[in-house]
Amino acid sequence: MIISKSSKDKKYITDIFNGKDVIYSDVTEEKGGSGQYFRPHDFIEAGYASCLNITARMILDSLNIKYEKVTVKVELDRKNEEKTIFKYNIDITGDIDEKTKNMVLKKVKNCPVRKTLSKQIEFQNDNNIK
Repeated sequence: MIISKSSKDKKYITDIFNGKDVIYSDVTEEKGGSGQYFRPHDFIEAGYASCLNITARMILDSLNIKYEKVTVKVELDRKNEEKTIFKYNIDITGDIDEKTKNMVLKKVKNCPVRKTLSKQIEFQNDNNIK
């Protein structure tokens, strides 16, 4: 569970707590914030990017494939009123042939966050959450 609390000292800065760590969210200066921290949509991109990255490394490790680094870039395109588009790029560096990279990239598409985001979404106000 994530808890988000408004900061008393700063206009739109939000403390976000997961039970262990605190991170901060804000809006751009154009919208009245400081622009210092992640915007709310950045967290959606970050969740998908980190899941793709972790999934790629888990696949590589399970197949005993050596790699140097996995870099994932995600951009959320919200311009279309009818759909949201997640644009992503995954770069696996190391001594890996293209055939193996492509096989890993195919499997990465099934990461848990993508599965979650691909389902029908419903929002419920639940004041019973403790």
